Amino acid sequence: MGPESPRSLGDALTPREREVLLLIGAGKTSKEIAWQLRLSLHTVANHRRHIYAKLGLHSTAQAVVYALTQGG
Repeated sequence: MGPESPRSLGDALTPREREVLLLIGAGKTSKEIAWQLRLSLHTVANHRRHIYAKLGLHSTAQAVVYALTQGG
């Protein structure tokens, strides 16, 4: 697997990042994720940035597909 290949959730993400990714996969907006997890929008944006970097993703669409196929 190359450095840009997506990795499994358990290999790369913190438990909170996994939660955020699964909510992205469920179609939640950042505002909805922030409300549901009681986080600031800034914190959700940071989690999204870390998730994308760790998994080699470049868009919300890729994150949704990844969450649906790899997220369990």
